[in-house]
Amino acid sequence: MDERRLENIGDTAQRSARRVAGDAQEMASRASLYAQERAQEMADRANSYVQQRAREANTQLARLTGRGAESWMKDARRFVQDHPLQAIALTIGLGFVLGKILARD
Repeated sequence: MDERRLENIGDTAQRSARRVAGDAQEMASRASLYAQERAQEMADRANSYVQQRAREANTQLARLTGRGAESWMKDARRFVQDHPLQAIALTIGLGFVLGKILARD
């Protein structure tokens, strides 16, 4: 009788452990899905924010210079294609100056 009772207790414990493991797995899956949904929402909001700021910056650039960002980009591409060594030197110089400015204490 004791052996049979111990077997029943063991079987019950195994079923309970499986149920707990299944519940934990389901909860982990739900938590993962929730985290993915929240991350996607945050990415969408960030994308919307960046797009809005880019439109505002382009509008301000066009107002100040009379030309939009696309026009400036086209000119920059043309300059780099026509004068690659000067473009590299300019980039290095700007990087150096910005590094000095940003490294100030």
